[in-house]
Amino acid sequence: MPGLGRRNERGAALLVVMVAVAVVTVLAVDLAYDTRVSLRIAGNARDELQATYLAKSGVALSRLVLSFQQDLDGAFPAAIAGGLAPPRPQIWRLVPVGSTLAANLFGERPPPPPPAAAGPEGTPAVAAAGPQPGGFEATIDDEGRKVNVQLDALGISNAGLLAAQVQAFWQLVCEPRWDALFDREDENGQRHSRQEVIVYVKDWVDPDEVGSALNASFPTTCVMITAGNPFEQGFGDENFPYDRGEDRYRAKNARMDSLAELYMVAGVTDAFMAAFGDDLTVYLPRDAKRNVNTTDRARLLDLARIVADPPGQPVLYDLEFPDRLQKVVMERTFGGILTLTPQDFGQIVAALGVKVNMNTFSPTNPQNPFTDRSSVFQIRVAGRSGDVTKTLEAVVRFDKAQSGQGAVASAIQAAAAAQAGTPAQTGSSAQAGTAAGPNPATPGQGAATSGQALALPGQVVTPGQLVHWRED
Repeated sequence: MPGLGRRNERGAALLVVMVAVAVVTVLAVDLAYDTRVSLRIAGNARDELQATYLAKSGVALSRLVLSFQQDLDGAFPAAIAGGLAPPRPQIWRLVPVGSTLAANLFGERPPPPPPAAAGPEGTPAVAAAGPQPGGFEATIDDEGRKVNVQLDALGISNAGLLAAQVQAFWQLVCEPRWDALFDREDENGQRHSRQEVIVYVKDWVDPDEVGSALNASFPTTCVMITAGNPFEQGFGDENFPYDRGEDRYRAKNARMDSLAELYMVAGVTDAFMAAFGDDLTVYLPRDAKRNVNTTDRARLLDLARIVADPPGQPVLYDLEFPDRLQKVVMERTFGGILTLTPQDFGQIVAALGVKVNMNTFSPTNPQNPFTDRSSVFQIRVAGRSGDVTKTLEAVVRFDKAQSGQGAVASAIQAAAAAQAGTPAQTGSSAQAGTAAGPNPATPGQGAATSGQALALPGQVVTPGQLVHWRED
């Protein structure tokens, strides 16, 4: 029957159309999804870039504040008759370094947030193109108040300084509450005592291959008595602790470049660094002295135990003594804003009933291991843009030749350039002085815009030398 075939073909076109529509729909949905994902990735990359440069602006602004601090320190005499000096304000503690300060200094406000593109129902909106609202917050920490674990004070003539460094290290780790850190075995099944860890740190940086030994006695808990040089030559191989594992290596026999290098030293574990890492430093010069200006309760107690003469006095183990000491220091310094000289600190400790040899704090005493001034600071900055946060960590060192108005002018120039996101131009003098250290933008290269030490014509000073840089 001729008409029967046509009736059987009814609906074929509809089926083809439905299949085509389904295929096109799938392709359209996939394309839309890929577009939204690509847009989101591009937005995150934009926010990450903006957050990175906001964080670099925070580093530059922090260096500006520290440059002012160095100028202020230079305007005050180091000491007057009797070893006393007028209190100096610590503006880096007083001034909150952040995007608000940058806006007030340079007159620029963050752009308003662009309107977000509305997404389909049930899906989040996609941020529009353009800069997102953001900012940065910086914290500055004084490396001079920390324990210097380089343990490489120059020569036997600095035995007093080296002894004070070892004492500070010992006071940090000596409390019985830290016994568990030294009783546990490492990945090689070895245990390392507190004394051994101190020796391992010394052997890591000293130039010889022979193991050292502590020339000290330990009559009671947290009491270490040394006479002159706290170390003496041992008889073993200093590399013995590093020959036990599968990955064998040798002691560096040179100064540590970063705090992370401590992990290479035998006995230093993740738990050790979690407990003590915030109070250790490797960025100080060889002849750096311990800054007594701290408001931390535990560190004040450590300093009091170091300056006590004779050591181990009962009052130092009074549970209320650290609180009394902290209260007096906070009152004298207005909450840490003003400074104390080493002699001021010694007088405070003596007034609380601790016997102290005040001659130790004399500015004319070459064995005086304390100071009230710092030249090395750690800067931590968190830059935020949209949903992205970028953190930077930098350590900056100010040499004596870097103080003065030129350093401040250079720091202002670098901070303004970083805030604006454009390179600072200084004409023919753009290469007059640059800060040594890693490039904030490209590791291993010269300093970039926000970290660059640009000098004005005729000036060769810099707003601090970058000695460490890390991005997270």
